[in-house]
Amino acid sequence: MNNDCVFVSRNTLAKEILKVYGDEKQKLISQITQIRGRVCLTSDSWTACTNEGYISLTAHYVDVNWKLQNKILAFAHMEPPHSGRDI
Repeated sequence: MNNDCVFVSRNTLAKEILKVYGDEKQKLISQITQIRGRVCLTSDSWTACTNEGYISLTAHYVDVNWKLQNKILAFAHMEPPHSGRDI
């Protein structure tokens, strides 16, 4: 057993993850409101080797320091069928 390891409950971990998510979401909103340019959105869908389908939405923009940024805005499981109409 490693005495340097501190165990936390799953509830504590879940709360921390949601806090980090909220903080990162607010930072992204702040970044996007500061830019003067445009935001390009792309979506992607794929099927994993387990035949599970996924879809994502990504924002691409140039920040105030002229650096290209790519941020995933949404990521979700996609029920079959994966036809164009369903996407």
